[in-house]
Amino acid sequence: MNRNKLQRLVVLWVGLLASAFVLGALPAESHAGGVGGTDDALESATFKRDPFCPVGYVSKRAKAAAKEKTAAEPHKPALVNDWDNAMKKVVINGVSSRGGDEFYAVINGQVKRVGDSVSVDFGGTIYTWAVDGIQPPGSVKLRRMSTR
Repeated sequence: MNRNKLQRLVVLWVGLLASAFVLGALPAESHAGGVGGTDDALESATFKRDPFCPVGYVSKRAKAAAKEKTAAEPHKPALVNDWDNAMKKVVINGVSSRGGDEFYAVINGQVKRVGDSVSVDFGGTIYTWAVDGIQPPGSVKLRRMSTR
């Protein structure tokens, strides 16, 4: 084979390999696990729709993979409202009165009166209470309102 034909052949093969990588036909990185990296090949394979199948058709292989994926996903626990532990972050610093029957409470460093809300962030959830009543000598009644 002469040199010119060899150069064309090399350029052709390099072009084909480059286009295969760009189009995703060949893996861009090798898997380190297992013998030859094939143990996790089926787990990491993504199923794409075959363009020659009718619209809406799902192959048996894709259905089985979807079932396995949903069965393998751990069940996420429901949001747990931990009002009692969040309440431990609410600090009532004191109670004061003005005019005999108008009471104020200092809660977490903020002055609050009946009807105001108190919010605390605990574990990434914001717990909110409403001040229902303030009685001397330091009794503050809080009512649960919401969590976010």
